Parts: sequence; structure tokens; C-alpha cells
Amino acid sequence: MWDPYGEFESTTLPNGLKVYATHWPERPWEAIGFVVHSGAEQDPVGLEGVAHFVEHLFCQNATMSEKEISAFFRDCGGSVKLGTTSHGATKYYFFIPADREVLTEAFSLFGHMLLSEKLEKFVERERQVIIGEFHRSYPVKFSLDLDVRRTKALYSDHWLGRYVTPLGNLESVSKIAQSDLQTYYDTHYTPTNISVVGVGGLQLSELAEILSESPLAVNKKGARTPLPLRSTKINPPREIRHVFEYSKHMSMTTPVEVGAYLSTAVLPGNVNTAVRILNLMLDEILDDEVRQERAWAYDIHCSWHDFRHFHEFVIGCGAVSLNGIDTIEDVVETCVASLTDREDLFEKHRRREIANNLMIDPRGHGVCEAATDDLADCNRIISLTEYGRDMEALKMSDIRNMLKWIHPEQRWTLIKKP
Repeated sequence: MWDPYGEFESTTLPNGLKVYATHWPERPWEAIGFVVHSGAEQDPVGLEGVAHFVEHLFCQNATMSEKEISAFFRDCGGSVKLGTTSHGATKYYFFIPADREVLTEAFSLFGHMLLSEKLEKFVERERQVIIGEFHRSYPVKFSLDLDVRRTKALYSDHWLGRYVTPLGNLESVSKIAQSDLQTYYDTHYTPTNISVVGVGGLQLSELAEILSESPLAVNKKGARTPLPLRSTKINPPREIRHVFEYSKHMSMTTPVEVGAYLSTAVLPGNVNTAVRILNLMLDEILDDEVRQERAWAYDIHCSWHDFRHFHEFVIGCGAVSLNGIDTIEDVVETCVASLTDREDLFEKHRRREIANNLMIDPRGHGVCEAATDDLADCNRIISLTEYGRDMEALKMSDIRNMLKWIHPEQRWTLIKKP
């Protein structure tokens, strides 16, 4: 089996910058990713949104304009992604010819932006852009109120209870000063807190040599943000159920003809492999019962997100027939309870996942981005071989042990009705 994630080599530059590379011979390109190992989780209390705000200013104070930066990469056939902020990390990418001269210019540009910026220009302009981004995510107030209610119910004693999005909130974004942005940048945008990933035609030694001659080799004091400890104990939500009626919150010229169902559980942080199979098992059962048997919805599905401390597991159906909105909770609970005895379903999906793991055929872009995700979550790159071993070792008892975390009293459930 070809395992592109198992072929990464790494080295550390004298200033603490960690470099990972996998060499794909004769590729004329190089996919590069940068991981700043800090994100919204490191926002100061009351200044939620600082990490995302810094990402906005990342290219606004460079020697080239954002338009010129994009043109540089596009003119040589490549592309650039000038930032995405999650709770645990901030990431930047570019895709470029594996040509030393072009790479030297690209690393010079990114080195200045990552390590030597003075975030002085366009602060107020980008503040307004971020406020607009927030309003785009929450065009109506009740949508924000519901997300806040959900977050407070599930994470009231945790850092995640401070906001519903890495954007922060309107109050905190309005209070962030230029000095707050510079302090965050100077603290977290340091060589020891950044990892560089390269996939393509360059060997690790070649990539490290070009980096060592670029502004990314500058000495700047700092420390790596430590990985959080993964939680093994989860407190039940402060509220387990909320019914929202559209007619009480908005005037409607035409009646709402569907409802919605959303139910969220918090799982321990050490269930990465098992949660994938749980997701697949419950997806199949819910589809059988809600769509195929009753035709209440076009789609009902599960999803999960790794917050590193813990996992968030969601059962969602954005449009439920009014014929089923009053009884969908009972059907979901029956489906969840039935998982205990579905060892056949467990073996089927575990076997499929193992087979799929052997069929991975990723592009350079994908390997680079998946590797940066691993570094953000685990501070290391997870090979397909390791993932396959973990999947082989998974037992039905692991699924049964996890089911206690998605009992009704462990979930926050939202029902939307006309």
C-alpha cells in the first residue's frame, strides 16, 4: 500500500521552525502549508476573535498588496490561500512550481508576513469586513441566539462556551485594539510555534536549505502552544431540549411548511477511530428509518468535529416533514438504542473503512492539507498504516462504551416548528 503520510521526513531549523516534507520525484510543483499552532482557543477573554482578526491582517500589511500576492502565484500557474482560522490553529497555503528562484521569492514573502509584520494598516477596514462576515453567518438574530443557547448548554464551563465561531462576536470584535492584534501576533507567530509542510518535487534537504536562506529563518522568541489534554469525563448539558417556534420570533406572510431537528453530544477526546464508525452506523440506521421508511426528510445525517479536548457529535435534519416533527425524537432514540446489538453493522462499516484506507489516491494538495490538519490536532502526521492498525484493533465494545455519551440526557436537542 502506498502511504504518502508515512513518507514524511522532518527537520528543525536553528530558530525552532519545524519542517516536514515528502518527496514525490519528478513532480514539477510543490504544495506548501504553514500551521501556526494557535487559534481562537488562544483568544484573550473578552477579546474573542483576535486570532481571526490577525489572519485578516496577515497579508494586508505586506510589501505587496493582496491582489499582487495572488497575481504572483497565479502568474506562475500556482495558487495561494491567505489564511483560515480554526479553534486550534491558523493555516496558510500555496501551490507553486518547484523552481528554486520562484520558491525563494514565495518564502521571502511569507517569511515577512509570518514573522516580521507590523499590523498597522487597514485595521478599521478589516474590522468592518469581519463584522460583515459575522452578519453573513447570522443574518437573523434568532439564529445566533439558538447557537449561543446550544453552546452555553454544552460548554458553559469551558473555553468554547465564550463564542459560537472563531470570528468572535460583535461586542468583542468592536473592542479589539491594534495593540491587542500586535501582541497576539508577536506572541504566537514565532518560528517555534509554526510548522511548514512541503509535498512535491523537493527533497527535505532542498526545502530546508531554501527556508534557511529566507526570512523564515529569522530568530524570534516564542514557544509552541501546548496540545490540550484530551478529556475523558464529560459533564451533561445544562439544558437538554429546546423547542423553537418560528411564528413567535418572526412575522411570516407564508407559513413555514417544515420543521428541523438538531441534536448535539460531547464525546471524550480519545475516541477518534470509534467515532468514525459510530457516525457511519447511525447514518445508515437513521436513513433507513427517517427517509426510506417514513419519507419525513430528504436527508438526515450525523457529523463530528474534533476540538482536541473532546469531540462534538451531531445528528441533524434541516428539513423535517410536519408529519414527523412531533415524533422524530422518539424515532432517533430508537435508532440510537438499536446500535447496541448491531455488531453486523459495526463489522460491515469497519471492513469498508479498512478497505477504503487501502484505496487512498490523494493529490499533492490533499496530502499537504491533511498533514497540516494532523499537525494542528496532534503535533504529528498520522500515517495511513497507523490509521489502518487502529481500525483493525477497534471492537464492538468500543462502540457500546461510547453510546453512553449520546443518550438523550447527554445531548442538547433543538426542535424547530412553525
